[in-house]
Amino acid sequence: MLIDMTLSLLAKICDGQLMADDLLFTDVVTDTRKVAKGALFVAIKGERFDGHDFAQDAINQGAVAVLSDRDLPNLPYVKVANTVDAYGRVARHIRDTFHGSIISITGSNGKTTVKDWLAQSFTGKSVLKTRANLNNQIGVPQTLLELMPQHDVAVIEAGTSFPGEIKKLSYSIYADVVILTNASGSHFEGFGSLEGIAIEKGELITGAKETATVILNADDGFFDYWYGLAAGRQVMSFGFSPKAQLYAKDIQLNAQSSRAVFCYQGQEVNVEIGCAGKHQIANGMAVVLALMATGVVFVDAVKVLRVPVQVKGRLERLATKNNALLINDCYNASPKSVEAAIDVLTMQPVEKTWLVLGALGELGSQRDEIHASLGRYANAKNVSCLVSVGPIAAIAAEAFKAAGGEVVMCQDHSEAAAVIQPLNEAHAILIKGSRSSQMENVIDIIMN
Repeated sequence: MLIDMTLSLLAKICDGQLMADDLLFTDVVTDTRKVAKGALFVAIKGERFDGHDFAQDAINQGAVAVLSDRDLPNLPYVKVANTVDAYGRVARHIRDTFHGSIISITGSNGKTTVKDWLAQSFTGKSVLKTRANLNNQIGVPQTLLELMPQHDVAVIEAGTSFPGEIKKLSYSIYADVVILTNASGSHFEGFGSLEGIAIEKGELITGAKETATVILNADDGFFDYWYGLAAGRQVMSFGFSPKAQLYAKDIQLNAQSSRAVFCYQGQEVNVEIGCAGKHQIANGMAVVLALMATGVVFVDAVKVLRVPVQVKGRLERLATKNNALLINDCYNASPKSVEAAIDVLTMQPVEKTWLVLGALGELGSQRDEIHASLGRYANAKNVSCLVSVGPIAAIAAEAFKAAGGEVVMCQDHSEAAAVIQPLNEAHAILIKGSRSSQMENVIDIIMN
């Protein structure tokens, strides 16, 4: 944590009541397994647990007090109306003491890739970035509270699972640079429409610093809406047509990398992108603009794209025991990311391509049509065989079969693994599905 704080200051920040001696705390934790002497324990109620039940344990382990939304007789605590909201306020206070650049990223697709690619591209700087999927109203404050004096830059991913969540995250982040990669149909459940998703994503702009730089996808249908939200902030845009400030042309897509000419304010540079797929060129342009927003010149910023981004479960290339190419892209899935992964699969120089597909989640009433459209898309891209796992993914298999494709419909991960395990070097296999479908289990079975 950047600074130590007193409990009285905590109570003031959170509009709370100090029910303890005014002591100093040096860390903030929400998990009693991470409590150390001098920490503040934040009692958060989740779906399967209630942190208040562990308040006494936290004090016994050395916590100076508990941040609580209820009375805790005989324990030192600060009482607030809502501990999750208070946690975000504490993170904002710490963020306000940080003098480096805070870059925040959201979008339906590409945000994790952009976050990791950008974080690895700040040469010679100490970078804090969002770990794993800590991009919600608990994870974002946790990340900000990890800021230390040695950090120069923080790259923070913002996700959402309910309307209003990004507004809460944006308050804590108060970004210097905002990146919106796109809005697509990845979270219809809860947001109702693509417009609802775009409105939610746009809250990251509204809550940014008044002097922030906003980086937008000029090819997205909501570009004009987001541009309007920028409200006087500097906007930088990327895309595949000259209407964008930074645009890519003369694109060459290869099995493991890409090439393009990047055009910016009259300059044209040949760029090598160390990742496969047109979507990665778009991600790369977002990275370049973010670097430029923090002072890196254009010709130097594009050079970082030569180094591929390494994200476990994102187009991760593995070899099976029989030397088949296994593309692990099961970190998560949205309709657009499935299509992008299929594009990469069908670029591979092999005899046959296999798509092993699990269900996509959070699609609401559009679930069946989206899965069917993915089956048709895979067939149009000449995927050799579609292996579905479970009844929802089978909707895609049925559409693939109706279009003339070969399918294998499996009930579980083990059955799917058994189908593809004998495949050899003549085959490339893509494993894809939402987190809820746990498609990494197929990979674990094949590789072990």
